[in-house]
Amino acid sequence: MTMDSTSIVLITGATRGIGRAITQRFAREGCRLALVYRADEAAARETRDQLADARVEVEMIRADLGDLCACGSVIDRVVARYGGLDVLINNAGRTRDGAFAAMSPERYTGLVRENLSAPVALALRAAPHLVDSARAGRSGTVVMMASMAALAGKEGEVPYAATKGGLIGATRLLARNFGRLGVRTNALAPGFIRTDMVDVLDPHMYEHILEASASPRLGDPAEVAEAVWFLATGASSYCNGTVHRVDGGFLR
Repeated sequence: MTMDSTSIVLITGATRGIGRAITQRFAREGCRLALVYRADEAAARETRDQLADARVEVEMIRADLGDLCACGSVIDRVVARYGGLDVLINNAGRTRDGAFAAMSPERYTGLVRENLSAPVALALRAAPHLVDSARAGRSGTVVMMASMAALAGKEGEVPYAATKGGLIGATRLLARNFGRLGVRTNALAPGFIRTDMVDVLDPHMYEHILEASASPRLGDPAEVAEAVWFLATGASSYCNGTVHRVDGGFLR
């Protein structure tokens, strides 16, 4: 599938960091975009302003996906606006660092809702529309944003790593359930990418991880966006249920 002005793409966590880079990548191809953000109105305005020159259709959707009822409303709104859905990119996610043994249940169960339950709920609600897209020869793809932490673990982030690991399991299950209907579901596992989330960290927290990688540097959000583009298009037509690592060759 080639993305163009008829393609309908829903991106969550779309206005900052990796999400904004993904948005810009698909905007360059003229796709019709539905961009979900949680609360940062300034980032949403800035993202929309940056898209003005691309002259693409944009639907900005403010939603707290931790409220699972909002997931259905988001899909319904996209379909009402554009008449369908071709690509779902589940990029939104949060982290809560701290010693797991001392973490309150409310703190980590909220993370489970946002990082795992919401992406699955969105994919299930979107599934009929993605099947229609696949049958029409348009696309019908889901990209889940997992993490290197899901594959290798990460000190101080047990709940985060667990939710991202669960997302990988969900990716494989969704691929199995909907693959025969033409819908492809794949996951990305980025390493340390230069975003606001990483910029606030003390470099000593991750320098040893970078040094253990084949490419010992921080990644750029645009590099992750290119991997998302690959998984969302026909270039990856034989990829289904996979986990695509974008981590600089983490070797440890």
